[in-house]
Amino acid sequence: MSYHSEDDEDDYMSTKFLETAQEFESKRQESYSEKRKRQLREQQAKAYIKPRAQLEAEEREKGLQKSIEESNKGMKMLMKMGFKQGQGLGSNKSGASSGIAEPIQVDLKLGRSGIGMDSEMRKREREQEEEEMRKRVHIDPEEFRNQMASKAKDAQLARYINAAVSICERFDEENQVESNILWTLKPPPPPTVASTEPEDNEQSQQQESRKEEQEEQEGEDKKQEEPEPTYPPEQVEALKSLPLEEQLTKLVDYLRETYFYCFWCRAKYTDQADLDENCPGTSEDDH
Repeated sequence: MSYHSEDDEDDYMSTKFLETAQEFESKRQESYSEKRKRQLREQQAKAYIKPRAQLEAEEREKGLQKSIEESNKGMKMLMKMGFKQGQGLGSNKSGASSGIAEPIQVDLKLGRSGIGMDSEMRKREREQEEEEMRKRVHIDPEEFRNQMASKAKDAQLARYINAAVSICERFDEENQVESNILWTLKPPPPPTVASTEPEDNEQSQQQESRKEEQEEQEGEDKKQEEPEPTYPPEQVEALKSLPLEEQLTKLVDYLRETYFYCFWCRAKYTDQADLDENCPGTSEDDH
C-alpha cells in the first residue's frame, strides 16, 4: 500500500490546469468554419517560402546586429594593436571625436549604373533645374496684365483694319478705282499651326487636298486683289510702320471723306451734311 504526501498531489487550481481548460474551452467554442480558416492559415504559414531577397535581408540584418567575436582574425589583429571591445575606431585625441562606434551602414546598389553615377545624375538634374530657374524672368503681375491687355487691343485693331480695308476695296472697285495705297494696310493672314495628333491616312489626304485648294484660291485672290506696284516701297513701308491706331484712323477718314461711310455706324450716308447730322462722331468712343 503506497501513500502520497500532500506535495505529490496534483493541484487542480494551478496555472497548468487552468491554461489547459481555457484552451479546451476556446477550441470547443470554435465553429467549424473558424476552425477550418485557422487550419488553412497554419498550413499556409508552414508552406510559405520566403523570397531569396527577404532571406538575404534577414541574414544581413542578423549579422549586423552581432558583434565581431574575439576569435575572428580581424578582431585579433585589432586587439593586438590596442583595440578594445566597445571602443570607437579612429583617433581619440583630446577635444577630438572618439571615432566610429557603430558599423557603417550598408547601402545596397540595385541598379546597373556604375559607382557614383547616381549621385552624378542627381547633380546634373539639380544643376539643370537651377539653370532653368535662372532663365525664368520674373514678371510683375501688373506688368503681365498690361502686356496681355496691349496684345488684345492690338489684335482688335488688326481686325478693324482688315475690315476697313475690305470695305475700302469694295467701294473703290465700285467706283472704278484701280489702286489705292491704303489697300496695302491689310494684315497678312495668321500662320496655320499643324496639329500634332496622329491622324489616319484618309483624313490626312483630305486635309492635304483642302490645303492645296485653299492655296490655289489664295493665289488667285492675291493676283486679283494685289494692287499694281505704282507706289514707292519706302512710301508703303512708312505707311505700314505707323501705329495701328493711326492706320485705322486713315482708313476711317478716307471712307468718311470719299464715300460718306462711317465705319463705326456701319452705314453709308447720302452726303457730307447727312453724315455730319446723323453720325455721332469719328471715333469708336463716340458711338
